[in-house]
Amino acid sequence: MTRRRTPDHQITELARQLTHVKRPNPVLWLYHWRYEILAATLLPYALVNLVLWLGPIWSVVAFISAFNWVFYWRAARRHVRGRLRAIVVQHRLRTGFAGARICTMDGRRPAILWTRPVDGDIVVSLFCPAGIGFEQIHARRDLLAAACFATEVYADRHPKYASFVTLTVCTTPARHEPGRAASPGEVVPLRAHS
Repeated sequence: MTRRRTPDHQITELARQLTHVKRPNPVLWLYHWRYEILAATLLPYALVNLVLWLGPIWSVVAFISAFNWVFYWRAARRHVRGRLRAIVVQHRLRTGFAGARICTMDGRRPAILWTRPVDGDIVVSLFCPAGIGFEQIHARRDLLAAACFATEVYADRHPKYASFVTLTVCTTPARHEPGRAASPGEVVPLRAHS
């Protein structure tokens, strides 16, 4: 009776699937939640100082004026909405990395370096630790899209450094060229280059 040998990459994938994803240390946890912590601490501080500086009536007038300015100015509204969506995408990607088991053998996930809104999409710059490659992220784009409530996630590797990957999270339907469909194994280029 001959035993069939399992290729090394299948054993590696099985080990990765059984690995527990590491929780961030307290400093990294504070960094992940920096926007929310700043909003919870600085907004009340700023409102109290505004009331002390202008008085209660003028501070209400200033707050309503600032709200209307952001609400009715289309570019400001688009900027605020894009930044808020970028913050949500960061959290959803971290959860998606854990759920899709895009991690090293010891449970480390890719680090999100920066997110920015570009023309309605969110461009995310990632640093992949040793053990995570572009191929892992590219193969699980559909899971990442589902985690981010997106229609599609495009992956692009850095031309010079293999540990840097750029994701474009598309929340709008993609415009396809008529008669051309991407094959499942094809590397899909970025929709909006940084």
